[in-house]
Amino acid sequence: MGMNGLTGQVIQVEATVREDKEQCVIIGLPDASIKESRERILNCLHALKEDIDMKKITIHLSPADVKKQGTSYDAAMLLAVLQAMAKQPVKIPEKTCFIAALTLSGQLTTFHSMIPTIHQAILLGFKRIYIPPIEISLFAQAADVELIRMPDMPSLLSHLKGTPSLFDEELTLLPLETVHEETEKIPHICFSAIRGHTEAKRALLLAAAGGHHVLMSGPPGCGKSLLANAFHTILPDLAHDEVLEVYSIYQMAKQARSLSERPPFRSPHHSSSEGAIIGGGRYPKPGEMSLAHRGVLFLDELGHFPRRVIDTLRQPLESGFAVVNRVEGSDQFPASINLIAATNPCPCGYYGARDMYCSCGDKVRLKYMQKITGPIIDRIDFVLAMKSQSVLEQASAATSQELRETVTAARNRQRLRYGANYTNAIVPVKLFEEKVAFSSAQLARIEAASFQENLSSRATLKILRLARTIADVLNEDTVPDAAVDEALKWKIQASRVHSSLMR
Repeated sequence: MGMNGLTGQVIQVEATVREDKEQCVIIGLPDASIKESRERILNCLHALKEDIDMKKITIHLSPADVKKQGTSYDAAMLLAVLQAMAKQPVKIPEKTCFIAALTLSGQLTTFHSMIPTIHQAILLGFKRIYIPPIEISLFAQAADVELIRMPDMPSLLSHLKGTPSLFDEELTLLPLETVHEETEKIPHICFSAIRGHTEAKRALLLAAAGGHHVLMSGPPGCGKSLLANAFHTILPDLAHDEVLEVYSIYQMAKQARSLSERPPFRSPHHSSSEGAIIGGGRYPKPGEMSLAHRGVLFLDELGHFPRRVIDTLRQPLESGFAVVNRVEGSDQFPASINLIAATNPCPCGYYGARDMYCSCGDKVRLKYMQKITGPIIDRIDFVLAMKSQSVLEQASAATSQELRETVTAARNRQRLRYGANYTNAIVPVKLFEEKVAFSSAQLARIEAASFQENLSSRATLKILRLARTIADVLNEDTVPDAAVDEALKWKIQASRVHSSLMR
């Protein structure tokens, strides 16, 4: 059992042992960590009192044309060698896999990214999985899968032979974490503490309910970052499978995260590279978009990000996946996020402000805003022109907890409608058309408004998706005319605000 990005792949391990100069060779495109496994295997064979004098051991990992990495194959490779050396090999049941690293004495131990590997093995349909002695309560919901914890290879072989044992009751559990639990806590604020910004709060509620994206533009100190930090508090808790999914991504990226039910919140600096945002490396790892999966990616000072970095957001925002392409192949990481972006309207920040004078020239301002291209705006549902609010404005009556209940109910409706964990923003078009119906009059109205405002086909589809989200917030089975009208208002406003900033 191996990993390709965050997707599991079945790796079959076979071995031969013949009379020759003592040697252990591993073939099948292994990386350096797997090549080093031969020393662990040889030491384990000596510890198990196996005679390997004048024997050449060849271990093959298939498919042979797929790159393999990591130490998760150790136990399977040693077992394959022992099977090849045995006069009467043990019969291994179908749908069985072995996921464990080895110590030099033959003990089964943990390795980095073990949780995602076990999770993917379950998803691939394995019914019996041999693992080191770790805590398995995370996988309690996988009722039809037998997770067998073994401390060492002799115990594993005895179990395969059907010898009764009490190993599971005597196990000393090994720690799972390869990184320290996160110590930095991101401060969040309740929506009820934010004064004014009624329109922005409505937009953020709809964005949370349907997985839509938001761009806020306004002068410094008008409340953009405050609203972005409050947004996280209205997202629903993660389901059990989502907790495992998010935790697996952090394991693959070697980032610290506890097994929290709260969605992730990522806020990378504007100096971040393209690879840091989308993912990359020689052995590709998830980037910030994937680390924000099922949560929030907050890009503050969007105008300061390089244009190349901003343009990398296009495909993931629409598909919910980040694809990293390399010469050796490509890796796909989940990136179903709520993008919350904030920018000043110009480098000095005061273009269009009532109480401050903008010191930027037209060319400087346009160059600054042209980083946020039309294709990106097309993928963003809400573009808000923010203004500073008086501290005397009354605080919102709705708390984050109340709004979270509304968002949770709306998302539950979407999951039931589509039969999968899709939001309205990223559900495939064909499935959306099958499950969501609009009247002829509503479609004609949307088409007329799109023609009048010169909106793209993508923007028109965004209107339909947003209208369905508004109906979900209203707890409506069908899409009412009021939802269509509000969706048109938001998309037309987004187009006009962007056009005004580019003048």
